[in-house]
Order: sequence, then C-alpha cells, then structure tokens
Amino acid sequence: MTTLRICFAALAVLLASTNAFIFKPTFSPSRLVLSSVVELDPIDLMCIEDVAEFCLGDGADECNADDMIAAENQLEDQSHILHHKVEDIDGILSRLGAKFEVKDEPSPRVSYSKQLTSIDLMCIENVAEFCFEEGEDECSLDDADAIVNQLKDQRDILTVEMSNVDSILERLHARTSVFAA
Repeated sequence: MTTLRICFAALAVLLASTNAFIFKPTFSPSRLVLSSVVELDPIDLMCIEDVAEFCLGDGADECNADDMIAAENQLEDQSHILHHKVEDIDGILSRLGAKFEVKDEPSPRVSYSKQLTSIDLMCIENVAEFCFEEGEDECSLDDADAIVNQLKDQRDILTVEMSNVDSILERLHARTSVFAA
C-alpha cells in the first residue's frame, strides 16, 4: 500500500512538473484567425483567369455556379493582393522621390522585363528601405535611380495584371449575381 502511494505521488509530481513548463496561449482558439489567402504565381493566376474566361465564354454551359463563384473568390483574393503590392510600390517610389529627388515620371517606353517573384520584389523593397534608414550614406543617386526603374517596371507589370483580373472580376460579378438572385 505504501508503495502504491509513493507511485501515485511520484506520478503526480512528474505530471505537475511537466505541465509547469507548458505555455498556455492567452487567446482562445475561436479568436485565432488564419489567413488562407496566398499570392499565386503568374502561371497559376493565368490558369484561374483562363477558367473564368472559359466559363464566361464558350464553356458557359459546362460551368456551374460553384465553379464560377470559386473562380470569382480566387480572383478577388488575388486582386486585393495586387492592389496592395501596387500601393506598396507607389509608397516606396514617393519616398525615394522625396529623399533622393528622383522623379517618378511616366516613361514612354514599354517595359519588357519579366515579373519578379515575390521574394525578389521584397529584396528590392528591402534595399530601398535600407537606403531610407541605415544606409542613406551608402546609397547614391544612381542606386536610387536603379531601384526606381526596377520598381516602376514591376508596378507597370502588376498594374496590367491587376487590370486584367479586375476586368474579369467585373464580368464574373455580373454573371454570378444572376446565380445569387
């Protein structure tokens, strides 16, 4: 009997001591919201655009309301992401213009550069932030001008993509409103 009490006491101490090091979250699980919205790469976005175009055009008979609403939801998410990225780039361009007196004038040239990945674009934005803060003595006008040109190219590419997505969304909204009624 004494041995059984010692075993229970040891087990209680062991369990209590391990729980002492477990950190309990201060939020309730119901308040935790995870975002499932991810930025798609240009190929995946193009595939969703193609599905939406198909459903709006020749394949209208083959697409049901769920297909159209799913495409609409995905395009809305991507539209928000694209708008946010363009706003971020515009903010950086205006800060560069104010700090280094680099003008963000519309160029007559058409940008033939390719769209950068999100990581590459983030690197350029980080270099711009470095030039604003810690490295302002290390960044020259040529550096700022190169960053501006790169960001303008990406803004132009993203703006075209954003207008494509918004155009398709507008047509999808008109079509899916028929399903909602």
